[in-house]
Amino acid sequence: MENAPIIVKGWPLVEVVFQGEADQQQVEQWLLQMDALLEKEQPFGLLTKTTEESAFSDLARKAMGLWFKQQRELIGRWCVGVSRIAINEAAVERLAGPKMQAAMPCPIFAAVADAEARQWLENQFSVFESNSR
Repeated sequence: MENAPIIVKGWPLVEVVFQGEADQQQVEQWLLQMDALLEKEQPFGLLTKTTEESAFSDLARKAMGLWFKQQRELIGRWCVGVSRIAINEAAVERLAGPKMQAAMPCPIFAAVADAEARQWLENQFSVFESNSR
């Protein structure tokens, strides 16, 4: 499993590591895992890391785009935030800049340091709780 191109582990802080070339079938398998997270109907956060070896076929990208469009409302309801670990400082803006924030129905953040990305996401659970009251 650790050699798979996409690894998902943990709850409610869910870590997703994109670490290889993923074809359409592998991406669809990951999206089924994402569906299962949404079906819990409980708040969760995503901590994502993408390695330089990560890549997606055009069909896989299309499947991801369609899924995000279909699940946008549920993502906005249950995902407290997406925190992305960037490969380098130059990638931070691309991963969590205004365009990405506008596309996401939940808060998004990026940092190079794993600890900083994790801390932001942990803080989002508190923000979510206080906004839900």
